[in-house]
Parts: sequence; C-alpha cells; structure tokens
Amino acid sequence: TQGDLDRSTRIRQSLIWGALIGFVCGFVGAGGGMMMLLVLTGFLGYSLKMAVGTSVFVMTFTALTGALSHFAIGGLPDWTILTLCVFFTLLWARIAAVFANKADPKTLNRAVGVVLVVLGIVILGFQFLA
Repeated sequence: TQGDLDRSTRIRQSLIWGALIGFVCGFVGAGGGMMMLLVLTGFLGYSLKMAVGTSVFVMTFTALTGALSHFAIGGLPDWTILTLCVFFTLLWARIAAVFANKADPKTLNRAVGVVLVVLGIVILGFQFLA
C-alpha cells in the first residue's frame, strides 16, 4: 500500500518516474497512461483503483497541453469530430468508472491485464500489417 513508503521517498520517486515517463512519451509521441499505471502500482504501492484514477487525472493535463501545442503549431481540428470524440470519451469513461469501482480488486487486475495484452497484440498487428 501507499503507507509502505515514506512521504519523501514517494515524492522523490514520483519526480524521477514522472520525468522519465514524460521524456519518453514526449520523445516518441506516445501516451503515458499505461506506464503511469505500472509505476503507480509497481513502484509507489497504489491500489489499482487509486492508480487508475490518479493516472487519468495526470494524463488529462498532459493531453490538454499536447493538444493545445498541436493546435497552436498545426492548426485547429475539425470541431465536429473533436466534439464527438470528447463526448463519447467522457460518456464511456464514466460508464467504465462505475463498473471499475464496483469490481473487486482481483477482477479489476485481471481485466486491466487482458486489456493491456489485447492492446499489445493490436499494436503488434498494425506494425506487421503496415
């Protein structure tokens, strides 16, 4: 649990891991949500439910910063598409959060594991097909 690490250790590790993940994601243009989950659960001792909420909260600001920078450099998006993406993302994130908060930790850990494996397979599939 979070209580296993003292506050100064959690702060120090958060700074180091946050900088590392930020650099890697900025360098390769990837999102860092899954990396954050691994760090929060594996190194900082968060429960999966707390880690998911924390990761999503942090990534909100990362995504907003990236989007604003992209819009400033590359122009504005198609507003209809942007609005639809935002609406459905908020809708399904809320629905998923309700289910995740009702699930027991073991089931939630397995579900996250399955999602990560499926995403990995899809990414590899696209790499081989492209």
